[in-house]
Amino acid sequence: MTELTGALSNTEPPTSVALRGNLGIFQITLLVIAAAAPLGAVVSAAPIGFMVGNGPGLAGAFLVAGLMMLCFSVGYGELIRAIPGAGAFYKYLSVVFGARVGAGAAWVALASYLAIAISLATVTGYFTDLTLQSLGINWGWKTWTVLVIALTAYLGRANIDFAAKVLVPLVLAEFFMLFVLGLSIVMDKGNAALPLQAISVSAITAPGMGVGLMIALAAFLGVESAALYAMEARRPEKSIPGATRLAVALVAATYFVVIWLVVGDIGVDTIKEEAATAQGELVINLFSRHLGGTVATIVSIMLCTSNFACLLSLHNAATRYVHVLARDKHLPSVLANTHLQKKSPANASLFVTVLVSICIAVPASLGYDPFVFLFPVTLALGTIGLIGLQAFVSLAVIAHFKKVSDRRYFRILISPLFALGGLSVAVYLICANYGLLTASESVWVNGTPILLLVLFFYGLIKGHSKPV
Repeated sequence: MTELTGALSNTEPPTSVALRGNLGIFQITLLVIAAAAPLGAVVSAAPIGFMVGNGPGLAGAFLVAGLMMLCFSVGYGELIRAIPGAGAFYKYLSVVFGARVGAGAAWVALASYLAIAISLATVTGYFTDLTLQSLGINWGWKTWTVLVIALTAYLGRANIDFAAKVLVPLVLAEFFMLFVLGLSIVMDKGNAALPLQAISVSAITAPGMGVGLMIALAAFLGVESAALYAMEARRPEKSIPGATRLAVALVAATYFVVIWLVVGDIGVDTIKEEAATAQGELVINLFSRHLGGTVATIVSIMLCTSNFACLLSLHNAATRYVHVLARDKHLPSVLANTHLQKKSPANASLFVTVLVSICIAVPASLGYDPFVFLFPVTLALGTIGLIGLQAFVSLAVIAHFKKVSDRRYFRILISPLFALGGLSVAVYLICANYGLLTASESVWVNGTPILLLVLFFYGLIKGHSKPV
């Protein structure tokens, strides 16, 4: 840690220069969508939902999750508009419930983003190695993980406008490939491509509904991160709420329609068994059958870039939490310093990179396979942390606007109330199925959510009483 502090202070001289960027609604929307990783969610997460969740009812589960997140984004957008400034969960919960509660939430958010960044760095290196082995390139997952972390570190220290230029084409390419797959299924199946049975109440509430809804909501992680770019956006009072709602709408529509089409293509009665057989190859096989083996190979490679885009987006989110926490004296002030030329939170980015690297290097050096040992635990921990905070913020929307006697009932009461109820149920379901997410029977592993409670109460006790 001494070496890290020295590197930070020597590389970046102390400065109070503000973060700067020129992000508009379009760029912020795609930064947020990158965190949701649409291609990764459809190719990697959906087969698990089909297999151990509610089968064909997964399409309906994504519809419910999408509506829930749209309601969350409506209330969240109004809170963003009413409480200007950077900090996202930290900022809003501090203003509504007090600085100490906000500090506790900030620690939970930072831990959650770091956990997911660790899981994504691991899975990106792992699957990049598996994908390129088929092309005769066998460098090993450790090499690819190091390269992925190094590239993330470089882009994370750059001005956010530059990072956006890298992420935008990657995200657009993901949407394009999913659109092409969906179009090919419709052209092949016609009306049968969208079976009404898949979105019926009986299909949605079939055994495994809890798992299906849990996986659907987990696919939306990171959609709240637009507010973290407030200091780097043009007209943040308009671009941040607009980008949040647009990102959620695009992602929700894409997930729902594509997964519904996958069910229609494979068959309502056979999707569960087919997913159990093909597992991670389920959607890749559809690309191969409809568009050819070459396209399927391209999609496999794009899955790696999708994971990387998601990693970079969440790295940026964690970086900005570190920056804001350091600025408000919850972390060493050196982490709040900004790069004089790039106007980026370079010190905070380096700190996040070092933490992620250590958390992967330690189990690797002890002989553990981080993909098996680390990936499921960190992903599960980050999922429960962020969904729990989304529910907390929905409560904050209701509480804040009740104080100011606002009468826009749909935006500031009905929508956040629906989101609060649904997300609270999701937190319960995740806790009840936590062992499924971690793929472990260890009491220690499945007790990791206690860490989030410890961090929250640490922030509650140690948090500054000054307003944010």
